[in-house]
Amino acid sequence: MKIPELLTSISGERIESAEKWEQFRRPEIMNLFSQYVYGVRPVERPRDLWFQTEKKVRGFGEQNITFEKITIHFSGYRFPVYAYFPLEVTEKLPAFVYVMHEFEEDRVDLENSIDFAYVDIREIIRRGYALFIMPTSGVAPDWDHKANYRRGVFPLFTPDERDRGSNAWGTISAWSWGASRVLDYIETDRRIDSEKVTVAGHSRGGKTALWCGATDQRFYCAISNNSGCTGAAMHRTKGGDHIKNINITDWFCENYRNYNDQEELLPVDQHMLLAAFAPRLVYVASSSEDDWADPKAERLSCRMAGEAYALYGKKGVVLPKEPIEVNRGYHEGCIGYHMKTGEHSITHYDWKMFLDFLDQKLGRK
Repeated sequence: MKIPELLTSISGERIESAEKWEQFRRPEIMNLFSQYVYGVRPVERPRDLWFQTEKKVRGFGEQNITFEKITIHFSGYRFPVYAYFPLEVTEKLPAFVYVMHEFEEDRVDLENSIDFAYVDIREIIRRGYALFIMPTSGVAPDWDHKANYRRGVFPLFTPDERDRGSNAWGTISAWSWGASRVLDYIETDRRIDSEKVTVAGHSRGGKTALWCGATDQRFYCAISNNSGCTGAAMHRTKGGDHIKNINITDWFCENYRNYNDQEELLPVDQHMLLAAFAPRLVYVASSSEDDWADPKAERLSCRMAGEAYALYGKKGVVLPKEPIEVNRGYHEGCIGYHMKTGEHSITHYDWKMFLDFLDQKLGRK
């Protein structure tokens, strides 16, 4: 299958400068993803957005951690965010926004514990970062409730589900929209360096982090862990799951269903989404036994996105020829990468790699 050319515009013109990339090609690519994959959002920042800190605990979990429960309000709706800070903050901190999908949320106790595998809170705090966890259930229900747009934020903007267009946003876009509202709060918090905030997620949360970071260029970096199909992995070379498998959910817009078993007709591929971050940072993590996500297809996407970074005189991903070394971080370029041993998961090893990459880019090590 022919892969769409990253630096050729819809009109057939070759893009040869960062200026033309930003003015013409990047907007074209983002519009195609919005119309045919993730869906068009009806609004960005609500005018009546406001924030409330409902709970604060110092020494949380008997650790040097301050915990806060923050509620984000708009249009009579609200959803919670769980924040963790070093006990003593002496300078503005870089931060993470972690998109926690319902499979993870159902297995943790965010208000009473820091002992769970999905996010290494202790190490994040020890390294001098703040952390904001956004459970996706507060923004929109996950796919067990598929095709029900009468719950979550959807009815605020389209009260009658029948008025939804074929390009209307799905839950991945809604969750990414929610993560941007978390960044709106962060911009009001004087403890945080709001220009050094990374959005991160695992699996469907990784897909969300990529779309969030691409649509909201305020984010310093996005981290995609095992995101696979319609995340970091290329469609046209992919094994494991494909568009038809993933479209059993309500994660994407209705137009995306037209490409079930028709990947070759899709006007974009996922290397173009990674390229939309140029010249900012993006990180892709794979697992060696995660054939459903297809690590090789994720790496190909990283490699092909490098053309956009070259327009800025920067390196994208720096990887050797296949096969690559497992359990090693490739952190030289603006696109970071590693593949750990194991199955579909996010572990403390992954967080060590993410933190090493960010510490390096922030000049903290």
